[in-house]
Amino acid sequence: MELERSIDISRRQSKEHMSRITDLQDEVRHREHHISDLDKEVQHLHENINALTKELELKGKEILRVRSESNQQMRLHEQDLNKRLEKELDVMTADHLREKNIMRADFNKTNELLKEINAALQVSLEEMEEKYLMRESKPEDLQMIGELKAMLTERDQVIKKLLEDNKFYQLELVNRETNFNKVFNSSPTVGVINPLTKQKKKNNKSPTNRFVSVPNLSALESGGVGNGHPNRLDPIPNSPVHDIEFNSSKPLPQPVPPKEPKTFLRCQ
Repeated sequence: MELERSIDISRRQSKEHMSRITDLQDEVRHREHHISDLDKEVQHLHENINALTKELELKGKEILRVRSESNQQMRLHEQDLNKRLEKELDVMTADHLREKNIMRADFNKTNELLKEINAALQVSLEEMEEKYLMRESKPEDLQMIGELKAMLTERDQVIKKLLEDNKFYQLELVNRETNFNKVFNSSPTVGVINPLTKQKKKNNKSPTNRFVSVPNLSALESGGVGNGHPNRLDPIPNSPVHDIEFNSSKPLPQPVPPKEPKTFLRCQ
């Protein structure tokens, strides 16, 4: 029984092994078929790669040919453009020179015309200036000139009157000084104010006299003051009174007041 059981077990295992071998063989056949398909595909891809490589080489050669042709065409086109531009530039230069000559001729004509107009305007201006200088005086100008002349005449009279009054008062002043010196004292003592006294007082802080007498008046009196007379003051220059020698027995003339009152002119 054990043997039969083991034989059964071995038979089942053999069946399983056979079925497994069959499955594996099927899978191997399938794998081989797949490998053959892949080999065919690889071969087909190699053929495609070779074809593409050849096509790429052809395209590269064609590109080089097209590039060389395009460069040649570009050079030819550039040469044509340069020639055309040179022709256009020559035409534009000729047009510019022609227009420049025309404009220069127009400018010369305009300049000559302006010179003629300027000469005519200059002549007209000179004529107008001559007419302006030779024009007649306006009535209001003549009236103003007359008023100014009258005003100048009146002022001259006033100035003459003032000069006469000034001369009269000068003579009166000299007469009174002469009489005063003769009657009271012939050698007056004169004092002056020293403006530096206060400043010296501040600096030295010592009391000083603000009035300083003229030094050595006796020497001046002994030396003589004014026209060689020691007892007289200096006379007024060009005074007719001091040119006459004083006479004590003859009285001095009385001053004559002015005949007309002083008048002052007020100008507007």
